[in-house]
Amino acid sequence: MKRIWKALLAFVLAVSLLCMLTACGATFDASGYVKAALDADIHGETAAYAELLDITEEEAQQEYEEVLNSMVAEIDSLGLSDELNDKYRSLFADLLKKTDYTVLEATENDDGSFTVPVEIKPITNVFTGLMDEAESAMTEYANSLVTADDIPDENEITEYAGQLVYDILTERLNAIEYGEAQTVEITVAQDEDNAYGVAEEDVEALLTTMIDLGDLA
Repeated sequence: MKRIWKALLAFVLAVSLLCMLTACGATFDASGYVKAALDADIHGETAAYAELLDITEEEAQQEYEEVLNSMVAEIDSLGLSDELNDKYRSLFADLLKKTDYTVLEATENDDGSFTVPVEIKPITNVFTGLMDEAESAMTEYANSLVTADDIPDENEITEYAGQLVYDILTERLNAIEYGEAQTVEITVAQDEDNAYGVAEEDVEALLTTMIDLGDLA
């Protein structure tokens, strides 16, 4: 799971908020830029983002699909069934859609950059203690095989473990819990070509605040 979340982080760092947007500083809407990018790649709401970057909604939707693909690729490498991979894809989409953030009003700095506050209510219960619960359940499963007549092969055990973790995550996602609101400030600044973007460390701070990874961090 740690690798999956890192895959998401790496992909989002490569798109949306790091996409350079050329605009006149006098009319640039920094908050709108941040909100459109987050809504597109986290919630799959692509209309504003497509308009902002002057691309089609289909192209913006494809970018969102690539976010999900980057997460499922880590699951796929485990050798799970296509059916279970599809279940994880839907689960990750649901998880991202449940992230709770509000982009607040930007302030322009003396150097022409913008500080954009993002208020986030972090998801706190999905990954916290996940490994302990999964390991306990797998230990119980392994003990049950000691007296079993038909011992499953490696692929069957992998599938069982994948389904087990999926079931735990689904149960937690259906009873989603949020922590107290936190505000993360990011800076939107122009580069030497007068194109706006956000530093990687700011994007990382946003994403890692949205979902508490617990012992996966």
